[in-house]
Amino acid sequence: MNANQINATFDLAAIVPDLRKAGRYHVGPCPFCGGEDRFTIKQGERGAIWHCRNCGDGKYHTPIDFIMRRENCDFKTALKILGGETVTSDAYTQPHMPTAPASSPRWSRRDAEWRSNTWQETAWKIIDSSSERLLCKHDGELGREYLASRGFHIGTWGQWLLGFEYHYDPREKRKRPAIVIPWIDFERIDNMVVMALKYRFIDQLAKQDKSKRFTQRAGSVSVLYGLGYVIPTHHTLLLVEGEFNCISVNQCLPSGVTCLSFGSEGGGDVDVMQAIAGRHSRVFVWADDLWDNPRQVKRAGELQVLSRTGGRLRSAVEGADKFDANELLKRGALPNFLSQILGVQCLGHLGPVLG
Repeated sequence: MNANQINATFDLAAIVPDLRKAGRYHVGPCPFCGGEDRFTIKQGERGAIWHCRNCGDGKYHTPIDFIMRRENCDFKTALKILGGETVTSDAYTQPHMPTAPASSPRWSRRDAEWRSNTWQETAWKIIDSSSERLLCKHDGELGREYLASRGFHIGTWGQWLLGFEYHYDPREKRKRPAIVIPWIDFERIDNMVVMALKYRFIDQLAKQDKSKRFTQRAGSVSVLYGLGYVIPTHHTLLLVEGEFNCISVNQCLPSGVTCLSFGSEGGGDVDVMQAIAGRHSRVFVWADDLWDNPRQVKRAGELQVLSRTGGRLRSAVEGADKFDANELLKRGALPNFLSQILGVQCLGHLGPVLG
């Protein structure tokens, strides 16, 4: 058998001890780092895939990847162990390969600062400290309450490495409570990098004035949010405005759907969006003001071309309420909406956010 056939048919759960069945998933202690329920196997469209939320890289991997790690061997050796051919008859793309090579146009802009070890080390320290404050510290309660009010589960906070801190706003010349939102990608298979650190302020000023909601760490490059979670076997790409809309869609686990965000109306790298769109059979773009904004005609045209295989989506508006992805999530209506619009099953479930 070739690599694709092995990955599609191998019973990975049979060789990982102490797992328990949970719907379409098997969960339990990680065979590499321990724990209780941090290791997950799910049945994907092309076989079993796995990840660990503690020692993993945030992406799902194949049975061959599992053997490579367990036996500390290369791809060909792992393929032999599983009884496969060392030369495959068709192309094999590992699910944890980067969505675009390091030579992508996205690396060409303002890359000196974020690429430096100093910038990366500082960014990861901010992620670690703000995540710990959000999850464990007393002064993170405001952040916990805010994310819970947006309909996000605790597991979602950890999956997307969200954090909380009182961040200095140079425009207001004071510290303000903010959710820390890392934009992460894989420059190489073994190198997870922070492309941007965004801060979403959650105080009264942010509610009153939309222009005062966001800031970001100097040197950040907003390519696409969610790049570290792309699974090449997915058939549908959904591009949305805003990180929270992206997180909302992904929490619902629409089967076979990769959801990424270009951030604000004019955000995101078009070249990267086009490269990723070319790997999916259907592309949908969920934007609102972008389609009618005369200052964003060029961007609207670029995204409209991308969405020809799927469609353009727009949030419903009722009075002062706009029903974007996050609003639908809060109301418990997002899974049904995605199922109807995209024609897929949502594997995620809605329940108590704080247990």
